Amino acid sequence: MSSEIEICNIALSNARAGSINSLVGTDVQTQQCALKYPILRDRCLKTTWGFNRKIRALSVLTTEIYNWAYAYQYPTDCLKIERLVGSHEELANADASVVSALIDSQLLPLRNRRVQIPYEVFNFSDNKVIGANEADLYIDYAAKVTDPNLFTDDFIMALSHLITSEIAIPIIGIKDGREIRKDSLQLYQSYLNEAMADDMNDGYAEPELSEFETIRR
Repeated sequence: MSSEIEICNIALSNARAGSINSLVGTDVQTQQCALKYPILRDRCLKTTWGFNRKIRALSVLTTEIYNWAYAYQYPTDCLKIERLVGSHEELANADASVVSALIDSQLLPLRNRRVQIPYEVFNFSDNKVIGANEADLYIDYAAKVTDPNLFTDDFIMALSHLITSEIAIPIIGIKDGREIRKDSLQLYQSYLNEAMADDMNDGYAEPELSEFETIRR
């Protein structure tokens, strides 16, 4: 099991800056962690890690948006839209025809067959709205997750290094803090690259049929 304090303590240990027992206190370590943890957690979650990936139907609104046929409610827990998804997608089959496949969350990682649906995000009276020209859309997105028990080990390490990069200079000073910040950002990016590679490979794409095989069938 993980906790916000444990993640912050990993970050502090990366900077060799002690540890904390709470996110409430007057010492600089506690104040820096309490101030920056939620911001950096959400920044880190903008990458799809698997545990924070959601696919759901969008709610249609009556709001009229210039140049867009439909308005949809922006999910309250959405940190980054990966793409909008039609209720049915056309998947290329060889060089000739197309087949229609019902959307299934287990099939969506097939990135090489994804269709990009145009959209735009607006703000109406502090309410985020998505404009699009297709009906019955789904959304594939990176969601805000606040329970540390749902975090993967790679995410925890990535987040800890991101926190370290932001608290090193305020806690231990510019001279040593700059070098630690540089190293931590490199390690953070390394974990991000691995997460994106894992997400790209998290699925199975059935090999496409050749034209000869398609004709025989």
